[in-house]
Amino acid sequence: MPDEATLRYGLVGFGRIGRRLAERLAESPLILAAVLVRPEDRAQAATAVPRSVVATDLDAFLAARPKVAVECASRDALATYGPPLLAAGVDLLPLSLSALADTATEATLMGAALDGPGRIEIPAGAMASLDALAAAREDDLRAVTVRVAYPAARLLGTPAAEGRDLASLTGPTLVASGSARMLAASFPRHLNSVVGPALAGLGLDDTRVELVADPGLAQATFAVEFQAGPGPIVLAVGPRDVPLGADPVDYTTFSVMRLLRRRVSPMAI
Repeated sequence: MPDEATLRYGLVGFGRIGRRLAERLAESPLILAAVLVRPEDRAQAATAVPRSVVATDLDAFLAARPKVAVECASRDALATYGPPLLAAGVDLLPLSLSALADTATEATLMGAALDGPGRIEIPAGAMASLDALAAAREDDLRAVTVRVAYPAARLLGTPAAEGRDLASLTGPTLVASGSARMLAASFPRHLNSVVGPALAGLGLDDTRVELVADPGLAQATFAVEFQAGPGPIVLAVGPRDVPLGADPVDYTTFSVMRLLRRRVSPMAI
């Protein structure tokens, strides 16, 4: 079993997901070595995690010696801090995956991972699991479609509302479709979740995404459907029974917790 004292992790960003990770892992063998936040957020973070370094620059964050960093801040944070973290030998668990819809950012981050010594591990996020999809690449994976349905009201102000009265919808309506790269770029706050399945399967350009606006939903639902040699598979998540506008715990937080706990478990599951 690894030396637990060396299993130090850091958080890039300390919003909803960062706070939940710190709270839920407080009694685990993992040590929250540092959080990296904006200067204006430093005091609040220091109150929440008084035993951790609260850094406002990368050098101070790295000085706390995290072995792995969870990026839960923003696309800009992933693009800015991802490459130097990897170059410093820190493994990276990124959540703002819509950053990779930009081809230059994708190339830079993947190049940094190839150069190492740090490596990237992609959490399943809201999709809950990517194992079956990644395994299907071994035998004729094809025709991967990711379907995401959102409450119609949560798509107001997005490209889905252009030329369409979302408030008047009476049932589920397809409002956008295309490649994972195109949809993640167009809906970066809503379709982070489609990038993980794309990376696990056929890639950002060959994974089809369908976005549905549904006036009957209070929270989002997710599904991945694909064909492969061993047979077809459909994976579905949701909907959660939480009111519209609430802040529910979802599989994103838990998927990161699982990957972190695997590093200290004598049996990796």
